Amino acid sequence: MQTHASRPLAVTAHVAASIVPAVLDVIGQRWSLAIIQALLLEDKSFGQLLRGLHIPRSTLAARLKHLHAMRCLQPASAGYRLTASGQALLPIISLAQAWDTSSAVVAKEPQPVHCCGQQLKPLLVCRHCAQPVDVRDIQLGTPAERPKLADLPKPLRRSRAEFSEGEPLSATEILGDRWTAMVVALSFYGVQRYSDMAHHLSMAPNILADRLQRLCEGGVLQREAQCYRLTERGLQLFPLIVALMAWGDRWLRIANQAPTRMYHLPCGQLLEAELRCSCCSGQVDLSSIQSD
Repeated sequence: MQTHASRPLAVTAHVAASIVPAVLDVIGQRWSLAIIQALLLEDKSFGQLLRGLHIPRSTLAARLKHLHAMRCLQPASAGYRLTASGQALLPIISLAQAWDTSSAVVAKEPQPVHCCGQQLKPLLVCRHCAQPVDVRDIQLGTPAERPKLADLPKPLRRSRAEFSEGEPLSATEILGDRWTAMVVALSFYGVQRYSDMAHHLSMAPNILADRLQRLCEGGVLQREAQCYRLTERGLQLFPLIVALMAWGDRWLRIANQAPTRMYHLPCGQLLEAELRCSCCSGQVDLSSIQSD
C-alpha cells in the first residue's frame, strides 16, 4: 500500500481514524460471524442455530442479544432474521471463506451457488475498472475523520482468544479475536516493529507477543530480525480488510463523515469495491446466490 509521493504515511492519524476497531466491536467475537453466516439465506430459530452451530446455549443467547443490540439481526416469526446491515456483511463472510479455502483451511460451511450455476468464488474488484483489489495497487489518500459512530451499545467484554490447535489459522479466527485482527490491519499500514505495534495498539505486551506468535505460526506474518512482515498469505487478507472498512463506513459512521480514501492505481480512481463472481464476473448479492 503506497502513499502520496509528497508526504509520508501518517500512521498515527490513519490508525486513529480507522473504522476497523468499531467493526470488530460488532463482529469481533467468536461465533458472531458463524451466526451471521447461518442466517444469510434464511431465517432460523434458536433451536436450529443451536443444532447447526454446535454452540453452547448460553453463548448463543449472548451472541444473539449482542447482534440484536448492534442492529445486525432482529426477531422474526421463524426465529431470527438479518437486518439490512446484517445482510450487508455478505462480502466479509464470503471473502473470509474464500481466504480459508485458498489456505487449505477446511470450510465448516460450503460456499453458496451463484446464479451462473457455479459454486461461488468471490472476488473483490474495483467498480470503475473491474480489476481485482490488491494491496500493491492501492495508494492511501488523506486520513479519514476520527470515527463518530451511530448510537450503539458498548461491545461485549472480550473473551479469551481461542485458536484451533494444530490447524491452519482461519479468517474467522482472525476476525473473531479483536487483537489479532487489529495486528493484521495495522500491518497493512507498514507498521512492522514490535515496539511500534505496542505503541499504536496500546496492547499489553503478553497479549501482543501471543498474537504475533500465532500469526507467525499461521503463516500470516513472518519475523525478520526485529520486524514482523506480512507474508503472501497475509497480503491476501487485504480485500477482507477493505470489506470491513466499507461496511463500517456505511453502517457505523454518522452521515456525511469522510471515510478513509484509497486510490486504485491501475485506473487512478477513488476505490469503490464491489463483490463479483470470479467464474462469470457477475455481481454478488443475496439475490444472486442460493444454498448448495
